[in-house]
Parts: sequence; C-alpha cells; structure tokens
Amino acid sequence: MNFKKIALFALIFLILGTLYYFLETSNKTKKKEEPPAFIPGFDKQQAASVLIKSPEKGAAHLQTKDGNWMVSADNRTFSADTAPVDKLLETVANLKAETIASKNPKNFGALEVTEDKGVEVHIRSASQETLAHFYVGKSGPDVFSTYVRKKDSGQVILTGTILKTVFEKELKDWRDKSIFSLNKDDIIEYTVAGDVTLNMKKDDQNLWQVLGPEPEAFTAQKDAAEGAPGEFAALKGVAFAEGELSEFELDKPIRTITAILKDGTAKTLLVGKEKNTYQRFVKAQDKDTLFVLENYKLEKMSPSLDKLKPEEQEQAQPADNASAPSPKS
Repeated sequence: MNFKKIALFALIFLILGTLYYFLETSNKTKKKEEPPAFIPGFDKQQAASVLIKSPEKGAAHLQTKDGNWMVSADNRTFSADTAPVDKLLETVANLKAETIASKNPKNFGALEVTEDKGVEVHIRSASQETLAHFYVGKSGPDVFSTYVRKKDSGQVILTGTILKTVFEKELKDWRDKSIFSLNKDDIIEYTVAGDVTLNMKKDDQNLWQVLGPEPEAFTAQKDAAEGAPGEFAALKGVAFAEGELSEFELDKPIRTITAILKDGTAKTLLVGKEKNTYQRFVKAQDKDTLFVLENYKLEKMSPSLDKLKPEEQEQAQPADNASAPSPKS
C-alpha cells in the first residue's frame, strides 16, 4: 500500500513538473519574440539619398557623391558630417513596429504623421529605388517613444525610440565641422606665431625638437609635443560663422598655427577674436568657411614651454640647489 502511494505521488509530481516546464518554455519563447521591423529588409548600405522635410526646420537633402556624403539646403551644398548620417540610417534599420497606435485617418493629424505636420523621410538607393518613406510624428505618452507612419499606410506605429533629434536637424547640424583632416604622422614641422610663439620640428629619430622661442633647443616631452599637431590634424569646430573676415578679426589674426607636411605642403589656422569666454573664431587659411572653436582645443595646440620640457629638465634646477652644501655659520 505504501509503495502504491509513493508511486502515485511520484507520477503526480512528474506530471506537474512536465506541465511547469512546458509553460515556462512557452513564456520564454513569447518573451524572446521581437516585434517586426518597421521597414522590413532595409539595408543601410544601399542608401545613397536621404530627403528630409521638416515643417519647422525646412528641407535638407543628403546624398552621396564620389563615396562621400553631401548635404544641400537653401540652394547651398556642403560636405556632410558622417556621424549624424550614420546615426540616421542605423536608427531606420533598427526601428521596430512595436505597437499599432491608430488605424483611424482622423487621428493622423493629431499624432503629427501627415505631410503637413510630420517630418517626412525619403531614403533612396543610387538607382533611385525607394528604400524607406515615412513620417516621424510627435512624441508618445512618454518622452522615449515616437509615433511614425509609412507613407500611404493606414496605420500609425508607436515605436519606443526618440526620433525627432535624429531626423529633425538644421543645415548646420548636418554639415561637416572638420577644419583639417590630416594624418598627424605626416606633420614634420609645427609653428605657432602671434600672441604665442613656438617652433617644433621632428628629427631623424621622429622626436619633436623645440627650436624656439628659447635659443637653446631641447627634445620635447612626448605626450605634450604629439598632442599639439595631433589636435591640429583632426581639428573640428563646434559651429559656423558667416560674415566678413574683419568682423571676426581674421583679416589680422591674433595667432597663426602652421603645420608643414612631409610633401612640403603648409596648412595654416588663423585665430581671430573671442566669441565668448570659452570660444574663438577661426578659419583655415586656404578655405572660406569660418568656424567657432573651443578655447581648450586652441590651448592644446599652443602648449607652453613648461609643458613641453621633460620633467627631469624642469626639476634639474631645484635639484641642483638642493644638493648644494649650506653655508657654515
């Protein structure tokens, strides 16, 4: 009798355990299921043109030319910053159709997914094939979601992603703010003139020698010396400026910074007046675009002799004084 009870309890336990296993497995499978892509089959590598129309910020056309992204707006064309373009395409590729928010066309206007109220995004391939065409609407019930609708679609999707900052930008936000794009290893001579002076040159061992302003040359401290031309080589502004050079004192710059490359080419940065306590106006001598540059970058490109001198050289004088015998009383 006891054996039968034990066998019955074991069977019940086995059945309950099996049932629990299948229920848990089913729940996990459901949890793992992701919502479908908002733009199925979208391949960002195929994108060659992105036309964005914003009711508030106007139209911007991003397109590739000779393998580089360009941006056009207000009848002007500039090199585009690849970072926000890549962010845009990556966002489209990852968008999910998480929740159907509405199928009623009367709600489209309120959700700002119509042609007159939404941010229209039209992405095409090099052959002008449409890869994605949709409207970015207002934010969802929380600030981390956005309403979107594919053009000619009868339903609005609520996706759990902040989208307005990705797609709705002004021309200046799409433009490339690079002042120089050089290989820092190609710089063999570096000169600062004006309110700050410095002259450095690489020797045969690829070490930076400080030749001025002090009459006696010395080998520079590596990090500080390489930091200056390194910053110069990949210099980027934070904003643009427009006007006559004299308005920004760039016709008579307070400082010039020049890098000489291996091929003998010279690249010079002109430094103008302050915009505010933290920024100045600058431009590359051979280009027309005017930039706003952070002062900390300017300081990094114009290191003081104290930062360039090796530590042992700086400490040599105090050490010598400390080792000198004190006078007898």
